[in-house]
Formats: sequence, structure tokens, C-alpha cells
Amino acid sequence: MEHRNEDRENQTIVLALLRSQQMFMRAMGPVFRSAGLTASQWDALETLNSKGPLSINDLLRLTLSTSGNLDVVLKNLIQAGFVEKTVDEKDKRARVLRLTPAGRQKVADFMPAHNHALDALFGKLSAQQKRETVTSLNRLRKSLNQTKKD
Repeated sequence: MEHRNEDRENQTIVLALLRSQQMFMRAMGPVFRSAGLTASQWDALETLNSKGPLSINDLLRLTLSTSGNLDVVLKNLIQAGFVEKTVDEKDKRARVLRLTPAGRQKVADFMPAHNHALDALFGKLSAQQKRETVTSLNRLRKSLNQTKKD
């Protein structure tokens, strides 16, 4: 079977992305666990902290969760007292998620450890390398999003 060079390059991108994500999660897993969080819980907390109150659909769109996973994540965050779900004032059928004071405190308490762990992972990259990586990944994401629409 003959392999085109482009096929090999595409496969190499996929493997590099998957391996990088796997290694990142292996490195960050203990950091999340030390705070009693999962990566998905932190993603939801940090998103609500930076974006403010959101609908469930908006949180789903902005995080890396699936709808089934987000339901479990939110149930656990609500049970822990970090997130509250209220009725949307404008649309009584919709629900709005927001951080509680305990949730804001959890984010504030965990952020230094999170930043320290990220610095340990990415500290050897120059600012230019970080910018180039983000630019390339954003370009890839836009390309994937466009392919999804076609």
C-alpha cells in the first residue's frame, strides 16, 4: 500500500495532538486531584469565573465537556456548594449557572497551584514559542470548525 506524504503528515498531526493532550492530562491530574477537582470541574469553574453567569448551553459550548459529562460535573459542583443553578430572569424555562462565594474562593485558592503547575510544564518555552503554538492551534481549530460546517 502506498502512503502519500500528505497522509503521513496528517497522521503525524493527529498523533502529536493526542499524545500532547494525554501527557498534559497525566501531568495535571495530580494537581487537580490535590484540590479535590477533576479537569472537567476545573474547566467549568474557571469558565464561570472568567465569563460570569452562563446558561448550561453556553457553558457546554465554552468547555471541553459533552452534555452527559457536563450534567455529572455540574451535579457534583452544585453538591459541593461551588455552583448554583437558578431560573433565568428573562426566560423562565432556562437555567443560569453561577459561582457561589465558595466557588469563587475555590478558584482563588487553586489558581496559584494551577499556575505553578503550568509554569513547570511550559516554562521552558519562550514567549514566542508559546504565541506560535497558540496561533497554530487556533488556526487548526478554525479549520476544523469550518470543515464541520461544510
